[in-house]
Amino acid sequence: MKARVPDEKLTYGPILEDTNEPPIEYCNLDKRLNRRQHLFIWNAVNNPRESLIEAASKSGYKDPRQAANKLMMNPLVRSEYHYLMNEAKKKYELNYDRAVQDLYEIRDKALENGSFNAAVSAQGMLLKVGGLIVDRKEVKYGTIDQMSREEVEKRLSQLLGQTIEGEAVEVKDESLTLKNVKEKKDKKK
Repeated sequence: MKARVPDEKLTYGPILEDTNEPPIEYCNLDKRLNRRQHLFIWNAVNNPRESLIEAASKSGYKDPRQAANKLMMNPLVRSEYHYLMNEAKKKYELNYDRAVQDLYEIRDKALENGSFNAAVSAQGMLLKVGGLIVDRKEVKYGTIDQMSREEVEKRLSQLLGQTIEGEAVEVKDESLTLKNVKEKKDKKK
């Protein structure tokens, strides 16, 4: 039997940029946060799968557990952290324009690769988004709860293919059977 080799641990890339130093456009330039605090915030936001303790450790703090706690208690650090998290969310936010742009890219790449089924389905989705194709589904059969008693009886008779007509007769003589009743009815006619 062959020994199974364990799969390598999945690694996730950074969300905003693949750098260890925070780019200038993501930094709050009011000079109230020091370099290490900026680095902590950058590591925490750019690698959200890592804990705040790991972010503090990467930022160079000697006691990362205590530093992460103190840093997140600081209102300036917390507000900067939330600001950058919102920026990261905006980058991956789903909206109408982005969805349409993605569908165009999917369609074009599928056509380039010769994958016509994917291109046709992407085009169909674009037409639906544009309102040129409308998926309309109608329910043609109502439920029995919405029908009156007469409608139910009429529908049952249609389904059975025969109409049953007759009158209720009180039977006092036990000698009368269904056959005798039919014979008496035929004699009356």
